[in-house]
Amino acid sequence: MKKTLHAPVKLIIAIFMICTFSIGFTEYVVMGILTSISKDLSVPISSTGLLVTAYAGSVCLTGPIVTIFSVKMPRKPVLLGLMSVFVLSNALSFLAPNFTVLLISRILSASIHGAFFATTMVFVSEMVPPEKRAAAAASMNGGLTIALMLGVPFGSYLGDLFNWRIVFLMIVCLGLIGLAGIWLTVPHRKPKVVPKLIHEWDVFKNKQVLFSFAITIFGYSGVFIAYTFIEPMLRHSAGFGSLGITAALFAYGFGGVVGNFYAGKVPFHLLTRSMIGVMIALMAILAAFPFVSGHPAGAIIVTFLFGAGAFGTVPLLQTKVVAASEHGTTIATSVSIAAFNLANALGAWIGGLILNASESYTYLATGGALMTMCGLTLTMFAYVSEKRQVKEEMWRTDL
Repeated sequence: MKKTLHAPVKLIIAIFMICTFSIGFTEYVVMGILTSISKDLSVPISSTGLLVTAYAGSVCLTGPIVTIFSVKMPRKPVLLGLMSVFVLSNALSFLAPNFTVLLISRILSASIHGAFFATTMVFVSEMVPPEKRAAAAASMNGGLTIALMLGVPFGSYLGDLFNWRIVFLMIVCLGLIGLAGIWLTVPHRKPKVVPKLIHEWDVFKNKQVLFSFAITIFGYSGVFIAYTFIEPMLRHSAGFGSLGITAALFAYGFGGVVGNFYAGKVPFHLLTRSMIGVMIALMAILAAFPFVSGHPAGAIIVTFLFGAGAFGTVPLLQTKVVAASEHGTTIATSVSIAAFNLANALGAWIGGLILNASESYTYLATGGALMTMCGLTLTMFAYVSEKRQVKEEMWRTDL
């Protein structure tokens, strides 16, 4: 029998990294080119924030649905279809004649986000031995982190130097490379184990899973009240031009890498307690932002700390969801991605309301701090519930 030759696993993961970089790039880069889009399409800055809200809202609504419908299908056709939609929607963004078309293209682009990440995560876990799964998943998700640290500030600089459309043209080119890579390297393979989603809905009976979703929605939305408008906010407060904005966005991304790295090392039994500490730190950073960002050096430092605090929460929440949803990981992972993007949408919408009502960027960070306080309160409730649950289990064991 003739053996089928497959591409090396490392090459496939590298292709997935290019794809996740492209998807992360298109999600976050808009925050760095709001002013350029606003001027070119003659819409207020507060309205351009809808590009963030629409993207995140689309991920939230379509992610679980597309994942559920595609979970029983062979991985390669699913991934090819998702990346094709991604390329076409970003080409539409590049050509958008007005703000409405740009908004629609963002919704289409976001529709593949959750399903692509969920599918590649499962695919990667099936390709490597159990002891290497965490490292493989971390490598693949490295594309998202690199997009935040390098892609967003570089895209912001290019958009300011030339035109915001050049950014979407770059994303189309990257998407085409990822699409060709999937076509050439990814083997045809059906899922090893088809999840029975009717059983996985039981995950919502777990209090800690529900707490994690609520903390994500209400706590993380505080980040996006400020981050959505960080580019015009820093132009206004620190007087930054193109290079200053690029440096600040790089500082945010670098802070995100640092926060993500250290949070990923937190032992499981300290997850909730660590989240309380990170939320308190994030509140303090956001509260101090208006007072410190008036000075260029202070703006860079506080933006770095903002990124560290923002992404210091993500691994903690995701690990908590996966660990607490032992028998419902597929749907829990999908809903977790939706919760983060609902937080993005909610934060961007609230930020737009604050900006319209106050006509000042000063109150955005303050609003973010207050919303983060809601997440902190929920985290404290989760901590108390967790401790009570541990005591009850110990009591049952003693019996």
